[in-house]
Amino acid sequence: MIKKGQFLESFLILLILSSIFSPTIQLGVDIRIDDMLSFLLIPIFILVKPNFRVNRLVKSYFLVLLLMLFSTFYGYVFKGVPFSFRDFNELFRMFKPLLILILVDYCDLKLLSNKLFVLIKFGAIFLVLIGFFEYFNIFGFRKLLSFLYSSDRFDDLSRARVVLTAGDPNIAAALLLYFVIYCLQLALLNIDRFRCVVMLVLLLVVLFMTSSRTSIVIFVAILLTSMYYHRQNNKLFNISVLTILVLVFIFTINYFQYLVLGFTTFSEGSNTSMLLRYQQWSIAYNLFLSSPIFGWGPAKAIHSTIVDSEHLLLLRRYGVLGYLFVLNFLFGYVLVFFRNRKKIHKLNPQFKTIIISTLFYCFMIFILMTTNNFLSGYQLMPLFIVMLVISEAKLKDV
Repeated sequence: MIKKGQFLESFLILLILSSIFSPTIQLGVDIRIDDMLSFLLIPIFILVKPNFRVNRLVKSYFLVLLLMLFSTFYGYVFKGVPFSFRDFNELFRMFKPLLILILVDYCDLKLLSNKLFVLIKFGAIFLVLIGFFEYFNIFGFRKLLSFLYSSDRFDDLSRARVVLTAGDPNIAAALLLYFVIYCLQLALLNIDRFRCVVMLVLLLVVLFMTSSRTSIVIFVAILLTSMYYHRQNNKLFNISVLTILVLVFIFTINYFQYLVLGFTTFSEGSNTSMLLRYQQWSIAYNLFLSSPIFGWGPAKAIHSTIVDSEHLLLLRRYGVLGYLFVLNFLFGYVLVFFRNRKKIHKLNPQFKTIIISTLFYCFMIFILMTTNNFLSGYQLMPLFIVMLVISEAKLKDV
């Protein structure tokens, strides 16, 4: 046996860092460093003295995996889906969150929360720098970033959207929202509030650079609901934060014409991106209706992986049962939070920030899944999983 020390916590932080910042390696198939690190967890579990508990999250995610596996074979046997190794690659990657769930239970949660605080603090600064370097193409940075993260899918130097370390503007915006929400809760909890307000302003500008309409809607919704949640705290400071962010929003958004044009054409019903999405949604919905209970499985040999709505993608692939199991895993925390919310004041500031941020992450993810992918977005899962496990563990242990 080996002692845990700080090794497990550091390993987990490394895994999160690689999921957010490392590029996909192209070797015939897409290989991610965080995927490889995740499967190194198996020998670690063997070497470290077990203290693993079968909690709500492990049980609910295990049900998700079982339903996904069942739906895959159901599609092969009853729906005539051709066999594809790509289907099992999907299931293989979906195994990663279960390993992360188990690892967090091996960790010292206080030490892990301290490391998360440092990660988010410096990660936010790093993303802001990348955003500005990419948007203004400083030292030809845009071409390099496109080569590393998007395989030249976004190598057009005249493009209006940044991709950051995600290789896709929408996923980049979702990554930014993690840091926006965490910094916002820190500020409203009166923790390092002035630095957090500065970071919020910079992160908001970079969020505009992604020109993700869904993420802007999420930002506004989270900002208003956070203000309401923290309404009993320092009201003058909260109003000041709201005023600053609204002014930044008003005076900055007009500089991002792609974003403004997107909202304008959407309101007029002529946005080509949304019209294409409606077609994809219609196809996915009709496929769901033809197999509503268990779905088709991934069925990558015959179905497009692009639906631009994970709600409909999950319904098409895994039917109503699979969709409900996923919702239970991702958003069951909302019930846990409100049942135990009176305990939050007993916790230290860092745990408070994680617990409240995780609540707003749930709201963010649900809206995000309307037009984008989260569960199958791969980059977005590890940080949320870690925050989720810490939050539920601390709420139930107090």
